[in-house]
Amino acid sequence: MPVPPLFRSAVLLLLVAGCGGPRPAAPSAPAGAPAPVFAVQPPPTWTVDGLRVATLNGEFLFDGEGDEGEATFDWKGDPAAARAHRDGIARIIRMLDADVVMIPETENLGVLERMIAESLADLGYTPHLVPGLDRFTGQNLGLLSRVPVEAVGRINETVPVGVTDQRYGVSKNLWARVTLLGRPTTLVGVHFLAQPDNPERRPRREAQAEVIRAFVAQEAAAGREVVVLGDFNDFDDAIRDRNHSRPISDVLAIVKRAGDGPADDLVNVLGDVPQAERFTSLYDRNNNDQIEEGELSAIDHILLSPGLYRLVRDVRYVHSHDPREVTDHFPVVVTLAE
Repeated sequence: MPVPPLFRSAVLLLLVAGCGGPRPAAPSAPAGAPAPVFAVQPPPTWTVDGLRVATLNGEFLFDGEGDEGEATFDWKGDPAAARAHRDGIARIIRMLDADVVMIPETENLGVLERMIAESLADLGYTPHLVPGLDRFTGQNLGLLSRVPVEAVGRINETVPVGVTDQRYGVSKNLWARVTLLGRPTTLVGVHFLAQPDNPERRPRREAQAEVIRAFVAQEAAAGREVVVLGDFNDFDDAIRDRNHSRPISDVLAIVKRAGDGPADDLVNVLGDVPQAERFTSLYDRNNNDQIEEGELSAIDHILLSPGLYRLVRDVRYVHSHDPREVTDHFPVVVTLAE
């Protein structure tokens, strides 16, 4: 049974207030110094009641044990360090207090179960994950839900890459059928191929977008609302992010196109926040461990079918952690209500 919003908010305030003890104050900038490009914001205050849907890239939310793929990350093969990272992700999830959280870069179902037992047992989450096909990173899409999940699966279809004979699909994805505010809804979690500025990867990422678009059209034709959310690794050409990023691909346009006409096009909630807040990822281009202008952009998105978009009451791009210390992505949270 979902936890009543007022009770959740009260518990959240108590836990945030008592979590981790006092923290040292951030050093102030010298007089006359330019404002920092990024400053950690206070935890969000949820002033609108409703059902919250969120996405957060967990940046190798792994357990530090066994075969962890070919990619490198600081806590690989180190259970204690992996636990510390998992705790950091859990603190963000607790702060969001969302009813549904999609988590790209999750290793397996066991990691979600551990995180709930360690840090989130009081929030009423049930974990879901369907193993994917990315053997190099070993990453999957994890889902935490307080909303009953009626069915869960993954999309295995492939489509041609451009005009070549090559076919390509979405190695990391998850779909879940739920009911949101009385409406049959399909959640589609995605994690597309990385490097949005790499022209060699554009055709494959566009193929991934077409696979998801076709699935969205199928679900919509069955009378279901749709939410596509996660790490698209690409920019939205129709809505400029903080960095004024322009995509070299049609990835977002393809997915948003959904079915046969404009009436069923998906809507990106990116446009519902001021441009200065439109960033979900840090890319430290020069590896100097500094957050500099041009390194913050929006590659994580929540797209809603028109019927759900009409229920949007609040959109937050939550910038309440240091992306150099937990995950280099920020969560996106949408509140829906009648």
